[in-house]
Amino acid sequence: MSEAAVIGEDRLYINYDDQCLLEGEGEGAERKYKLYLNNPMRNITVELEFFARTTPVLHGENGIVNDMFYYYYPSMNVEGKITFADSITHVKGDGWYDREYGGLENEIGRDALDAWTWLSLRISDGSQLSLFDIFDSETGKRKELLGVLTFDGTKEVCHDIILEEENWWTSLVTFIEYPLKFHIEVPAFQLSLDVHTSFNHQEVPTILVSGGFYEGRVTGGGCHKGAPVSVIGFYERKNLSTGGDPSVTLKHVGKYVRKTLSNFYPLTASNEWVEKNVLGRYCTGKGVVAQHVCDTLFLPVRSIIDRGGKAWRSLVLVSACNALSRDYFDCTKYIAITELLHVGSLIIDDIQDDSCVRRGGQTAHLEYGVPTAINAGTACYFMGVSFAEIRSLPMEKANRVYELYFDVMKAGHAGQGLDIYGLHYLMPEAVRTGKSEAIEDALKAIHTYKTGAVAAATCRVACILCDATEEVTSAMEAFGLGLGLAFQIVDDALNAKGFEGDLKEAGEDIRDGKITYPVAKAMGRLELPQRERIWNILQERTSDGEKITEVIKLLHSVNAIEDCLSDAQKLVDEKWSLLDPLIPDSMPKVMMRTFCLFLTRRSF
Repeated sequence: MSEAAVIGEDRLYINYDDQCLLEGEGEGAERKYKLYLNNPMRNITVELEFFARTTPVLHGENGIVNDMFYYYYPSMNVEGKITFADSITHVKGDGWYDREYGGLENEIGRDALDAWTWLSLRISDGSQLSLFDIFDSETGKRKELLGVLTFDGTKEVCHDIILEEENWWTSLVTFIEYPLKFHIEVPAFQLSLDVHTSFNHQEVPTILVSGGFYEGRVTGGGCHKGAPVSVIGFYERKNLSTGGDPSVTLKHVGKYVRKTLSNFYPLTASNEWVEKNVLGRYCTGKGVVAQHVCDTLFLPVRSIIDRGGKAWRSLVLVSACNALSRDYFDCTKYIAITELLHVGSLIIDDIQDDSCVRRGGQTAHLEYGVPTAINAGTACYFMGVSFAEIRSLPMEKANRVYELYFDVMKAGHAGQGLDIYGLHYLMPEAVRTGKSEAIEDALKAIHTYKTGAVAAATCRVACILCDATEEVTSAMEAFGLGLGLAFQIVDDALNAKGFEGDLKEAGEDIRDGKITYPVAKAMGRLELPQRERIWNILQERTSDGEKITEVIKLLHSVNAIEDCLSDAQKLVDEKWSLLDPLIPDSMPKVMMRTFCLFLTRRSF
């Protein structure tokens, strides 16, 4: 908005920057409303007038619901026009007007944080049902469930209602879950209905209401007083607030990613599914037990996936796609690339490092054996691209994605090779001179190839899918590169501090004798005896807790760990400052920025 909203003092008049205007006049059955909506980006204008057929209905017993005054007109005549570019379509039909206001002056007060489901249903026999289900923001328990049935000027209120929710959908803008299907039983009204949304994405993303809420069209049918009926109406859903905690939303992201990957990597599958999605072109059609494929290829991978994980690569992909797209972008299938590549590399990395713990549990090679883990881990590198159906993209786009993927794989394996080779050859000189530049440069290269390249490519894939300009693509890719590098710097720092939830062993890198960012930074700050002491302990590859703690204390003594965290934050801020002005402000952009900041301030 370019200016503040204009509100009428003596009548209903609300004007949001001449792009959204609502005004009402008249009383009771003579009431009418004018609604004007304009989307300059799409060149669409909606102009409608609503005319009351009856007097308004007070919701509930007396019009007070959840400490707010609530009334509605369940049946109105509507007429007007919709203008799209130079095309004008005149419309006429039925409408429903619903208004709720009052309550707390502080709109982020407790009642405003309550969750609710609201359904306004027009039944084909001429009756209307308004249903309100409210849950307390503090206890999470139901506060009130009530239904109001109106017909030809009459009104019935009932609290004895069965409301069942199913078919949950996750928004890829806010990662909020919403039920899309409902079964409603109201014995007192002799009413049984099944309703569902007309299509999935009808969310209204906003930072004002817990990130977003659902407001959409529903249809369905059922039985009223023994007769079959059809239903059309609207559905609103606001979930309980997360309190602005990014870690809660990140858990929702992880849940969605795990659900998605469980479809790509099922623990049980039919022969037909395995033949189509795994064996492919060279399938013999016999001699293979599908369950054996699931047990050897999928189960070891799922054992890691199902334990959780930050899923930040998928968050970056999804947020970038929706920040770049004018329309809602369902990029679910592309999650297969980012996540399977990552999990596969974790399995192989754990074998190479002889690690025992991954995501709070036993590593895959210890649980399923080294041969099975190697096979399952490397298979991930090929499965993601297949499940993402890159081949279905236009040829030019598909070729760019394939080329990018191979670049990432080459760089990643080179980086892993350099990591395996180690940086020990640089340490004697750093210990002797106290100069750490060579080690820091080598670390930056390794982490760029292993982690930064994946994040950068993820951002570039989003740009390819959304037809972004070269300027935006370059800035987005640079941001991803910086984010990936920053993530690894934070990971190195947290490895010394300890991870929340014991997801990895504290000081694991010290035990393995690894040269990390905090160690490199400390080499440029500590005195010679202290540098020598750290280097001697690292060369021992010791599991001695006292020695590991000694190294950590030395790192802390020169703020090496905290300064690594600060460096990571500065790196992300710098790259974002270049990208920010190139992308229009939107909820996906807010999500992307918020969670990328969170990744550099995390404790796990």
